[in-house]
Amino acid sequence: MCVVSMIGDEFTKRWQPYVQPIIPQQHPIDWEKIFSPPPSKSEFDALKKEVELLRDLLKAAKIYDEKNNEPNCEMEDKIVLLKTIAKAMGIDLSEVFK
Repeated sequence: MCVVSMIGDEFTKRWQPYVQPIIPQQHPIDWEKIFSPPPSKSEFDALKKEVELLRDLLKAAKIYDEKNNEPNCEMEDKIVLLKTIAKAMGIDLSEVFK
């Protein structure tokens, strides 16, 4: 299993209890449809730090996977969840997920 997928799994598990099912390409971000209830300022800031950590881990994992000829094995629904939350935080994951 590729490292990118394992990291994605971990963050998906962390956030799943707090996140409503996400409709792909939901614009603009409607916190009421994503989080229930919407996060407080301190919760938002903590989540943003986690998303920044996720981005950094995924970038390193992508390099590792490429060096070790690991396949791109991420599941589309997991990618949608991670990208949607990252986008809501103002963080771009396009370096990892095309």
